[in-house]
Amino acid sequence: SEVNIDQVAQSMFDITDVPFVTADEYLSGNVRKKLKLVQRLEEVLPESQIPLIVENKRALEAAQPRDLEASEIEVRLGATWIDPKYIQDFMVETFKPATYLINSDAIKINYSPYTGVWNVSGKNADTYDNVLANVTFGTKKTNAYRILEDSLNLKDIRSYDTVHNAEGNDVRVLNKNETILASQKQELIKETFRDWIFKDRERREVLAKKYNIIFNSVRAREYEGEHVVLHGISPEIRLRDYQLNAIARALYGGNTLLGHCVGAGKTFEMTAIAMESKYLGLAHKSLFVVPNHLIGQWGSEFLALYPGANVLVARKKDFKPDNRKKFCSRIATGDYDAVIIGHSQFEKIPLSREFQKKALNKQMSDVLTALDIAKQNEGSQFTIKQMEKTRKALKARFDRLNDDTRKDEVITFEELGVDRLFVDEAHNYKNLFLYTKMRNVAGIG
Repeated sequence: SEVNIDQVAQSMFDITDVPFVTADEYLSGNVRKKLKLVQRLEEVLPESQIPLIVENKRALEAAQPRDLEASEIEVRLGATWIDPKYIQDFMVETFKPATYLINSDAIKINYSPYTGVWNVSGKNADTYDNVLANVTFGTKKTNAYRILEDSLNLKDIRSYDTVHNAEGNDVRVLNKNETILASQKQELIKETFRDWIFKDRERREVLAKKYNIIFNSVRAREYEGEHVVLHGISPEIRLRDYQLNAIARALYGGNTLLGHCVGAGKTFEMTAIAMESKYLGLAHKSLFVVPNHLIGQWGSEFLALYPGANVLVARKKDFKPDNRKKFCSRIATGDYDAVIIGHSQFEKIPLSREFQKKALNKQMSDVLTALDIAKQNEGSQFTIKQMEKTRKALKARFDRLNDDTRKDEVITFEELGVDRLFVDEAHNYKNLFLYTKMRNVAGIG
């Protein structure tokens, strides 16, 4: 699926050396990219090897997703795949600022790909004589350029007044009437953009092609579990077809989300995945992290499916601080098929400092590299400020992670010998750190 074209062109490559993969794997993923690679190979391979990839090309061509037409694509204001030049064109054609403001870049659309933030420079440069910016698409208090910027950053427009409180300090108070009026203008701008974006034929063709390449190139892999043989399973239990498909998906596909409804049998699926992973040599010791009140139930169901399994199940007393260190030592030294512990106990097991520092240092290194590139290429001051802000946020997170006051001084997670992790009720961990410019979204702080 991946070859070095340069080696092929230099006749240093034999196509027969490429390992075989199953058809369901080969004909999934980014099939556009794979077809392009095969077409490139067809140009550089010796004639004797070209027949070997004919079937690959034919199968990939049949697997290509249908190109979506512009009428089937919804483009929202703020979509990061839209070239900023198109947003600039929309702003100029819709708000019609004075020509000298555009020619001098006094009003300009900026976008930082590293943080995903849009900025309209010179929001207040347009005069109050512009009816389109200050009446039609804006208000006297909130002009259209500021509303456009908030719309690009997926924010609901808000208008504030500065007043003096009882202590004589200046405070900002939401102006409800002005906010309602500005919100109406914001909806008008969004609607105008939807009507504008595909109106020009050349722009429509360029954007439709770009959308299909970015978002319509991946074909999902279909996993068939009918051939999966479960070793050591209780003869009294027969798993359903969709459960076998889920097991095959986890064994072949790596990280897996089991999003079945309640009562569909996710416990048996995870149990079988763990045991088959060990049988096949894909994992040595699996760790199950489950809600505290379900630990006993999990242990019972695990042994019901695999009666001969060697499972370590945490008990209530193992949660006590005095016993927690001993229990972690048992996990590390015991040869268990699986270990079942509670959420609260799992959260007390620290990662090594080395791992935390390595992960965050890599993120900060990426930001610093991007920062240097932006400065060398004379990037906008806005982009540089956004990356500096991201770097400081990562540094603050690094400092917080170094605070081990909530962790026990026990062996680290890496020392447990666990090489496969199963998390029941994984939504309990959905509010981990992430960067987002959106606000008022349920579940995101």
